Parts: sequence; structure tokens; C-alpha cells
Amino acid sequence: MRYRVLVLLSCLPLLAGCLIGTRRPTRHASNALNYLFPQGGITASLATQVNLHLPVRVGIAFAPDSTYRTDPVTEDQKQRLLEGVADAFRSHEGIGHIEVVPSAYLQPGGSFANLDQIRSLLNIDLIVLLSYDQSQFTDATRASWTYLTVVGPLLVSGEKNDTRTLMDAVVYDIDTRTLLFRSAGESTVKGWSSPVTVDRKRRKFAADGFKKATDNLIVNLNTALARFAEEAKSGTVQGPGTPAVAMYDAEGERIPVQPRSSGGGGGGGGALGGFEIAAVALLALAMAGWGQRR
Repeated sequence: MRYRVLVLLSCLPLLAGCLIGTRRPTRHASNALNYLFPQGGITASLATQVNLHLPVRVGIAFAPDSTYRTDPVTEDQKQRLLEGVADAFRSHEGIGHIEVVPSAYLQPGGSFANLDQIRSLLNIDLIVLLSYDQSQFTDATRASWTYLTVVGPLLVSGEKNDTRTLMDAVVYDIDTRTLLFRSAGESTVKGWSSPVTVDRKRRKFAADGFKKATDNLIVNLNTALARFAEEAKSGTVQGPGTPAVAMYDAEGERIPVQPRSSGGGGGGGGALGGFEIAAVALLALAMAGWGQRR
């Protein structure tokens, strides 16, 4: 009799786990806008021109979570994710250096004053700020399997785990506070776990979700970088009505830009000479080349 009581007591954690039904969704998020504009209200850049001296130096970091909640991404995971994004910029003519900025350097709500400090400390020109929004849903399902015990079979209910992750990247010129471009990536991870292993599996699904969303972000960064290169060739950040972009080479010489076409064929008074065409081509390759490597 005593033996049976001990066995039953040892099974209570499993039985309790089986009684766990639908969990409330959990959400973890950080937001670059809350960091850059802690007072609310996104103010447009007052700069009329952005000067980029090639090769530029770029810092990349996660925007801090202003809610001070437990961060689901460890610092080691963040560094690996940031290195993956940094590879989309690294080792190209347009980039002089990529600096992965430790999370401790960014103060919640620090805004551009904090970025000015980081700029002086690390000697960077641009900042890439990554944000994330991850939600996890754990619902009880009809799927089950049998767990054998010494007192007989124990029916263990399965659970369905959906982890949805959004990654967002904004690229700012620190000096002028100008948004150059942005990109986003997302992922959905589906998996199964028992009530006993749900916490461990949810941590794994969260890590997988961040990795897949980052991979998707890098792919989309290629498109955003190419679009920015096209706009930069015409001398603007994001088309008419946005700040102008002036590019300078390593010798400090301004790189000519291609006037925006008003339609029609080539040639005429607005046509570029051979040297200008070569310069524009090199610039496009340098800028678009940022996102070619993963």
C-alpha cells in the first residue's frame, strides 16, 4: 500500500500537467520608435540634405525594451542575429566598418542623444536599429499519446504551439536624424509539445522564430538597399520631397548623381558623360552590394 501511494505521488506532476488547458497568449516586443521618440509623435527630419562619405561606418543594434520586462532573447542570441544582419552589409566597397553595438549601450528612451554618444564612442555614421514583436499561442488539442507508468498507462494530451515573430529594421543617418530606409521580416513556427515539456519547447520555438524572421529580414533588406541605391543615384533619400543625398568618395570628392528622368528616351542635355556613368555605376554596385551577402 505504501508503495502504491509513493508511485501515485510521483505521478501527480504529470497529472497536473495534463490538466493544463489553453494558455493565455504571451507577447514580447521592443520598438525602435519608442526608443527614438519616447515623448510620442514622430517628427519628420528637418534636414534638407544627407551627406554620406564612402565608405560609411555602420552600427547595428537591437532597440531596447522600454517596458523592462523579461527579454525573451538572450544577449548571445542577439549578437548572433545581429551578426547575420551585419553580413548583409559587410565586405563591400560602400561600407568601411560594421560595429555590432552591445545592448547595454542603448538606454530605454535614450533617443538621438544616446545615439550621438554611441556615434562619438564607436565612430559610426549610420545606425541600424532592429525591433521585434513575438507572440506565442499554446492551445490544447485532441492529439495525445500514452505515457507508461508502473501503475498503468497515463494519457498525455498534446498541445499546439504557434510562435509568430516580426522583425523590423530602420536605418538612420545619425548626424541629420534622417530615416534612409527600412525593412521587415516575419516568421511563423508551428510545433508540438506535451504539457510537461511545453516551457522548454516554447523557448526553442521562440529562438527558431527569431532566426527565421531575421533570415526573412535579410532577404528583404536586399530589396530595400537596391531601392535606396536607385533613389541615391537621383540624389534623394526616398524620392521627390525627401532630403537630398550627397555622396563623397574616400578622397572627399563629391560623386555626381543622375538627374531624375522626366520620361522619354535617353540623350539630350540631361545625359551623363562616360565618367559620370562609371561613377554612378560604381556607386550603385557599392550600395546594392550591402545586401548581397547573407
